[in-house]
Amino acid sequence: MRSGMSDFAARCTDCGFTWNTPAMADGLRVLGACPKCKGELEFGTRGMAAGDVRAERRVAATAPHLVLGLPRV
Repeated sequence: MRSGMSDFAARCTDCGFTWNTPAMADGLRVLGACPKCKGELEFGTRGMAAGDVRAERRVAATAPHLVLGLPRV
């Protein structure tokens, strides 16, 4: 099931499920385990560490509130 590609944000080493967004990788870092099977997680090129300035710029450029505007309450 593994394709050998490293262009993912996070992947479970047990069940093989992959996540493709840096936001999901950040959330999975907080969880510390796969939410599906509780397996170990591996982080790829899309799941840059939160301290990486390039990743922060990329995420900031596509942040929902910048694209859609501030929500009205």
